[in-house]
Amino acid sequence: MKQISFGVALGTLALTASLLSASDALAGATATCKTSGGTVVSITDPSTCHFETGATCSSQCTPVNYTTTCSTMCTESASTTCTNTCETKCNTACTTMPATFTCKEQCSTDCHAGCMAGCNGSDCDTECSAGCDSQCTQKCQEHPGSTDCTTQCQDCCSGSCTVQANISCDETCVSMLTGGCTTKCSSTQGGLFCYGQFIDIDAVTDCTFSISIMTTTTGSLSTTCAAAPGNDGRGAVPAALVAIAGLGLFAARRRRT
Repeated sequence: MKQISFGVALGTLALTASLLSASDALAGATATCKTSGGTVVSITDPSTCHFETGATCSSQCTPVNYTTTCSTMCTESASTTCTNTCETKCNTACTTMPATFTCKEQCSTDCHAGCMAGCNGSDCDTECSAGCDSQCTQKCQEHPGSTDCTTQCQDCCSGSCTVQANISCDETCVSMLTGGCTTKCSSTQGGLFCYGQFIDIDAVTDCTFSISIMTTTTGSLSTTCAAAPGNDGRGAVPAALVAIAGLGLFAARRRRT
């Protein structure tokens, strides 16, 4: 069995998979996209990436679908003052009500209250809910199954206070992505969504795939240069979009075999 790894630039390279036998498998694929705001976002499952247009696209222009980009763009650390205050309340709740206490619920409650207090935008409830759900889910999974109050509360308060430290940045991020999403949805190309998250790229050339192929054959896998981004005649869809769609279909097919 042999593993082949290489990078594929979306806008200029196309994957030639026909030389591989049915026993070959896609070992792994990741993507890195640079957004219009300059944030570099990593995508662990690029087979989910697709473009949406029109009303279907614009209905997804909501804060919950911006968390991947905003959590990468907004990276302030939780303040000690916030975590100390949070952990004191959390430990009290955990020790007095152990049967009903959960890290996620405590984190969400504390996070939403603190976030709303520091938010000044017009859609604070939605923004805070999206940020808190994302951070609390992530942090409270760091020690799954733990019943130790100190450990649970450290995880809980790390998530809550990280959101609170970044609320101002998050507001800016959400406003920027909402504008970008709305604009992309009304364009011919449409908006790019990966596992439900809006990725605000200016062109498909802003994304690069890294692919690893496991093969038991002696065949070869090659890349071929494609034309520069333009229209390929199919509904005015840029030619490079065929590459991203093809990779998604290829990855899905390989997982089923």
